Amino acid sequence: MKKSPRAFLHAARLADAVLFWPLLAYVLWGQLQPDVPPVLQSINDKLLHFTAYFILGAMAGGAVKDRGKVKWVVLGLILVGAAVEILQAYVGRETSLLDGLTNGAGAIAGALLARYVLDPLRERWT
Repeated sequence: MKKSPRAFLHAARLADAVLFWPLLAYVLWGQLQPDVPPVLQSINDKLLHFTAYFILGAMAGGAVKDRGKVKWVVLGLILVGAAVEILQAYVGRETSLLDGLTNGAGAIAGALLARYVLDPLRERWT
C-alpha cells in the first residue's frame, strides 16, 4: 500500500521531534568535553558549530507544525548555544562569543531552510 505524501510529512515531523533530543544531547556532550575529540580537530571549529546547530535548527523547524512557534524554538536553541559557551569555561575549554554567534546563525539558517522547504510541500500536498 502506497503512503500518501501527507502521511510521509507527518512521519518526517515525528522523526524530527523524536531524534532532535538525542542529537541535542550529543552536541551538548561534545561541546562540554574538556578536549575536542581527535577526529574533529582537523575540521574548522566554526564549521562544526554552524553545522551542528544548522541540523538542530532544521530538525526543530521541521518538527514544529505551527509556523509562529518556530521562532521560539530557534530562540531556545540560540540561548542553549550561548549558555554552553559560558559553561565551557567551567570544563577547561575556551569560551568564544564568535562560537555562540555561529551556533545562533546555524540554528536560524537550519530553521529557515526547513520552513521554506516544508511549508510549500505541506500546502501542495494538503
